[in-house]
Amino acid sequence: MSAPLVAVLCAPPRAGAAAAGVALALARAVGASCALASALGDDSCRTMTGAPAAARTAAALRRRDLPADASGRLVRLRDRRGPIAADPAVAGRAAALAADLRRAAAATGMPAALALPVARSAALDRVLAWHDAVVVVQEADAIDGMGEQTLASVRALGRPVAAMAPPPRLAAALALAGLSAPPQATAAVAELRLGAAGRADG
Repeated sequence: MSAPLVAVLCAPPRAGAAAAGVALALARAVGASCALASALGDDSCRTMTGAPAAARTAAALRRRDLPADASGRLVRLRDRRGPIAADPAVAGRAAALAADLRRAAAATGMPAALALPVARSAALDRVLAWHDAVVVVQEADAIDGMGEQTLASVRALGRPVAAMAPPPRLAAALALAGLSAPPQATAAVAELRLGAAGRADG
């Protein structure tokens, strides 16, 4: 089975940490030495030191012309199309980045998470349906009932879905550094039941 690719729906300020946290939790769940993460619109370059497996993986991806850098056990794939801004073709950009990340996961055998910090649309939902599973980051101040409605509508896409509470600041920073998955991400990935086989059933 191929390495899983999981979409993460979240608010823009959560994107980097949410993708990193879910990716690291996926690595633990499937027994991978590192994980891939990307966030739509994030083209920033980081220079932190990666663990040997992550550094090798990032170098291998760069040889395939994919813009990757390593930090801890995390390999981050930058969005070469730049910040989102008011791009009307956001679903197309999401599809292109998901394709890059899927290609990276297939080439390395590492699980991957893609943060999509944008409003849903019919076109974006088609992109979500290409993923093996979806994690929805639910804000504490969301209107009552909206969280369950969102989960129900995402489940209608036919992919496994899990809710995730936003990790606190320290846990988010540790995830961004590639050091550890927040408990919130670990719980969400466990709910997806991807397991060592790499893809969820159904």
